[in-house]
Amino acid sequence: MILILLLLLIGAVVLCTQLLIRRFGYSELTYSLAFSVPEATEGDTVTLTETICSRKPIPLPWVKAELTTHASLLIASEQSAVSEDTRFISSFFCLFPYRKIERRWKVTCTKRGIFSVSHAVILISDLFGTMELSKPYPEAEAFLTVLPAVREIGLPPILPQQLTGDMLRNRNLIPDRFAICGIRQYTDGDPVRDICQTASARSENLMVWQYQETAVPGMTILLNLETRETDRDRVSDRAVYENAVRLCAAYLGKAAAMRIPVRFAANTLLNGQPAETRFGNDADALTGHLRLLAALTDEIACKFEHLLLQCVNRDPTAAILVITAQPTAAILRCAEADARITVLSLRPLPNDLTQRNVYHIAISA
Repeated sequence: MILILLLLLIGAVVLCTQLLIRRFGYSELTYSLAFSVPEATEGDTVTLTETICSRKPIPLPWVKAELTTHASLLIASEQSAVSEDTRFISSFFCLFPYRKIERRWKVTCTKRGIFSVSHAVILISDLFGTMELSKPYPEAEAFLTVLPAVREIGLPPILPQQLTGDMLRNRNLIPDRFAICGIRQYTDGDPVRDICQTASARSENLMVWQYQETAVPGMTILLNLETRETDRDRVSDRAVYENAVRLCAAYLGKAAAMRIPVRFAANTLLNGQPAETRFGNDADALTGHLRLLAALTDEIACKFEHLLLQCVNRDPTAAILVITAQPTAAILRCAEADARITVLSLRPLPNDLTQRNVYHIAISA
């Protein structure tokens, strides 16, 4: 008799618990996510904070939060499952009445990009697991921008001239009086102080010093998303593409360290606009370049040759550094016709290629 009463009591408790959870389980239950910082760099470790709060007198003995994020964010390795590029995370709680719980996860950023932890679903059940309810929490999401790391890399034997000094340009600038390139005959309008007395006495005509016109123009770094000649709308070799992005970040960091005005462009679109930045040579400009690199997608907007010709005609003084998986015939023709263009290929070059401004560079992941 006592056993029967005990079983009836347990059944009544379970039934009452189920009724209360079904009726008030999600009432006054809040859940939120937040990263410790909005931006990080490849290799950094940040903190993801889960906050769940129950403001009701009913306990929730079993609560499960299911989250979705990108597989490149290493988080909760023992409580997560990975399927292709998606990581599914499970987090368990036991909520007493009027209780708030904060759980902090260490997140390691292994890849550049703009990521989110979202698609939160909260499941609740009674103590015996005889029933289960689920409810999505679309407002619970956290975003993190992972910038590509600026690494030290082995530079090719011959760099673009902007990385090693001034460039001589045929431009109407103020003459550089420290760079004398010869002597010429005096013409109307030349300053009297430029007259060379010795040369004038020898030639019996007025002769003046000829000065070089120097300039330090900027450098444009162009990224070709086409990893193969058959690529049309999307990148086919993702690993080579990511290495090309890392190489762009390395050269942007090198230019910023040397205070060289540099800009970046790629043959893709971001929010319907061309993926490009303005010239800059300070830390803020470098951060802007890296943010654009972090936001790059794998969608190809146009043929790279069109972007290259546009940059050549846009600024006739800036050097152009082309980073590509492998140079096409059109890229090689442009590089041969314009000495300002330097091409870096991530794949080995043909043995019969003799162009001096085309190099192969290897970069490890």
